[in-house]
Amino acid sequence: MMDLEEIKNSAQKEWENIDSLESLEQWRIKFLSRKSELSQFFNNLKNTPLKERKEKGKKANEIRAFLNEIYQQKKNKLLDNSYSQKEIDITRPGVKIEIGHLHPLTLITRDLVKTFEKLGFEIVLGEEIETEYYNFDALRIPENHPARDMWDTFWIKSKGKNPVYTDEQKSKLLLRTHTSPMQIHYMETHKPPFRIIVPGRCFRFEATDPHHDFQFHQIEGLVVDNNINLANFKQLINEVLNEIFEQNIIVRFRPSYFPFVTPGLEVDIKLNNEWLEVMGAGMVHPDLFKKVGYSQNKYQGFAFGLGIERIAMVKYNINDIRLFFNSDLRFLKQFS
Repeated sequence: MMDLEEIKNSAQKEWENIDSLESLEQWRIKFLSRKSELSQFFNNLKNTPLKERKEKGKKANEIRAFLNEIYQQKKNKLLDNSYSQKEIDITRPGVKIEIGHLHPLTLITRDLVKTFEKLGFEIVLGEEIETEYYNFDALRIPENHPARDMWDTFWIKSKGKNPVYTDEQKSKLLLRTHTSPMQIHYMETHKPPFRIIVPGRCFRFEATDPHHDFQFHQIEGLVVDNNINLANFKQLINEVLNEIFEQNIIVRFRPSYFPFVTPGLEVDIKLNNEWLEVMGAGMVHPDLFKKVGYSQNKYQGFAFGLGIERIAMVKYNINDIRLFFNSDLRFLKQFS
């Protein structure tokens, strides 16, 4: 016991005179390293009778813990003093910190959302997992309808029942193929007049190439009110596209077919003497109003689905949609 106390007293006495990290390290080697007297004491402890071994071992552990504690205290104090004494050259140029930046699709989406917000649109978000009812049936795309061939779908295998929808509303789940299901969701719980946009990601089971991917982003638009017509839609789209592309855009409508609008149309814009398709649109089909319980022949509305990747590719002159999703920093840093 006396030897342990002598080790402790000697270590504490030398500790009080330490004034540098170098001398502290020498102190650590002398009193806490494997070759220290305290370590030698532990090595010889196995030869001590059991009763005496427990008593001396407990005392030795207490002393080792104490020495470790005062070592750390002294080290922290010396480090603090060392940092505070360092000279700082305030004239030295700083090192620029590299910061992150937004993805080009996020930039385009934010610009589009801000533009629509200026025009009084409410922003609504939908679920990426949808039911067959809202994705197809409620939009006049029933089973075996030829229009359903336009979408190849990711179906979800579900072992349990979906708690949100009744069995009658179809329990089959899928990854939404377009943002249009939010037309039905929103009209079921809101009465006109309203104008909304629904930005979000969609999925279609198809091969990837420079112009197609199995995932893409849309902004769905829906305006319902009294006396709404295609002239209102054309004026709206002109304002949005002019602001996004920062120039006067020439817009062209072409007849097309979508089951949930009538008439349906494709919207093209002219850039660099070329016509480019940017969205599908049309007047909301009366069957959709009937399905959500609106009074017949009281309201009109138009809907549109704008492809965000398509707008980004045109705006930034990108020729391969896959560049948006392959995480190549050489590509992404161009938009910082």
